[in-house]
This record gives sequence, structure tokens and C-alpha cells, in this order.
Amino acid sequence: MTRKTYILFVCNDNALLSQMAEAMVRLYRNDEIMAFSAGIQPARKVSPQAITQMERIGYEGMKLHTTKSIHDVPDFNYDYVITIGVQAYISNISADRRLEWRFNDGEEMDEVQLMRLRDKLLNKVLNLVISVAV
Repeated sequence: MTRKTYILFVCNDNALLSQMAEAMVRLYRNDEIMAFSAGIQPARKVSPQAITQMERIGYEGMKLHTTKSIHDVPDFNYDYVITIGVQAYISNISADRRLEWRFNDGEEMDEVQLMRLRDKLLNKVLNLVISVAV
């Protein structure tokens, strides 16, 4: 049995982008990759926009997600820590690789812009999980 890859996605509030990235990994590669998400300053709840956008691509579990702080995620060495839309170095979390994905905050976007943002994020996530499989 091969070891799972552990990925932590971090955004500012853990309400939209990092939640969607975590859900995308769970949707497509939950068998080989353990995905987590967290926020630097977590919101009270996951954005309804995130729930809607993920349901549109077939992920029904988003309603069960909760927001978390970077202090609430499991404390172990991650294979990847990926910051999304945040230019912060998360030094208190151990990781083999650190990536920064630059995205605009989707909270103020209209429906079409948000779908485009989701699709760009999905492209990044799929490229990552394909590279992890190689």
C-alpha cells in the first residue's frame, strides 16, 4: 500500500478558495491524497457560493465542511502547503514543498466570474494531483 500525499490549502478566511480546492481533491483523488484547508483568519462559515459552485461540478459534501484556522489542522509534515490568494508564509506548519497560487478573492464576484474562478482553480488542482500521481 502506498503512502497518501498530504496537502494543506490555506487562504485568508477558509470560506471559499481553500475550501473549494480541498473539495476538488476529495472529489477527484480522495483515494490517494488527503486534503485539508484552513484560513489565517477563518470566517464563521463556508461561503454559500463555494457550496453552490462545488455542487455544480458534482461535489455534494461541501455542506458538511466547516471553516478552520491554521492552528486547527492536524500537526504533521505536509507534502504540500499551498497558499491561495494570500501572500503569507505559513512558518508554523511543516511542509516538504510550499506553493503560492495567486487568485483574486471571489467573494465580490458575480456568478459568471465565480464560475471562471472555480474553473481556473480546478485546473490548478487537477494539474497538481496529476503531478503527484507521477
